[in-house]
Amino acid sequence: MKKLIFLLFAALAAAMLAALSAPYVSAEEGGRYARVTEEGVYFYSAADESAGLFILPRTYFVEILGEAGEYYRVRYIAGGKHALEGYCKAFEVSPVDYTPETPYLDYTLTVTYRADVAGLPDSFLTEYTVSADYCGDFMYGSAICYYVRIDDKFGYVPASACSAADWPENPEHTQDELPPEEGNASAEEEGIGAFGIVLVCVLAVAALGAIYFLFRPAGKKKSESAYDEAEDVF
Repeated sequence: MKKLIFLLFAALAAAMLAALSAPYVSAEEGGRYARVTEEGVYFYSAADESAGLFILPRTYFVEILGEAGEYYRVRYIAGGKHALEGYCKAFEVSPVDYTPETPYLDYTLTVTYRADVAGLPDSFLTEYTVSADYCGDFMYGSAICYYVRIDDKFGYVPASACSAADWPENPEHTQDELPPEEGNASAEEEGIGAFGIVLVCVLAVAALGAIYFLFRPAGKKKSESAYDEAEDVF
């Protein structure tokens, strides 16, 4: 019975220690994401400063596929359905330890093409409007352009030919980016750490006590047995 109690106690102690030391695992195993928290973070077609394609929408995410020097190799899905693989500078994005519910911006623009030809009759189509999946901004000199996807092709269109790019920011986990109130976060972390240390110490002392009481030598019984044997001799 004593051995059974000891085994149960040891199993409970091991489970509690494992729970204290278990690392955090993201919701999607193997998925690593980084959040774009600053303005002007470029998505590159190659790990090179001159290969910028467009500026990633701030507050959204890229999926990290690997590393290449000072760059992350990443995946970004334009319009929620068109995957682009490229690079971004590692120090310009913030890796997170969770899987975002809405990692990519899904936003559609209206692009209007006009033929500025004077004197054409009304039967000529001088204006044509299409929808485009927005990826991000791109600065062409001093002019703003948009990198978009139209009819299975990626390319640039002048911002002046499009509806205003007024896409919504991603509010997901924005509280994680706010600086903690002075003293509160550190005190909470210190409290959790102190509790873990105290719990481990208590379990260690209890385990040592259990081992001592279960396996201590029966000195008194041995003395009495030796005394009885001596009486038998005399």
